Amino acid sequence: MSDEDKNEVLKFSLSLEEVPVELENPKTGKVDHYVLREMNGELRDKYLGFIGKKMDVNSKGDVKMKDYDGLQANLLSRCLFAVEDDGDKPVSIEVIQKFPARVQTILFEKAKEISGMDDEAEDAAGNE
Repeated sequence: MSDEDKNEVLKFSLSLEEVPVELENPKTGKVDHYVLREMNGELRDKYLGFIGKKMDVNSKGDVKMKDYDGLQANLLSRCLFAVEDDGDKPVSIEVIQKFPARVQTILFEKAKEISGMDDEAEDAAGNE
């Protein structure tokens, strides 16, 4: 480490990043408003624990996912909130699972990105 690196000041905002999301309800044609919010450390660790329980590691250290059930919806349930007059409400896994797969995947990728999990979540899912 150079002397210059030792004197570097790291500056951060502790505000969680948010991305507005609009989803059109096909039955009503109404647009519902959501926010995709960056996870804090506690939520990230719980998600990584969830992924860890879905993994098998063989004697060679190779990692294999047991199943992919709820992988995307579980992460999104920690990041996606319905914007309502009385405050933001978390969206349940059951509701998220009913979203089209393409919508889930795009929201999942964005949630990983804003939560700083691009590499961790991909590696855990076997998508290196």
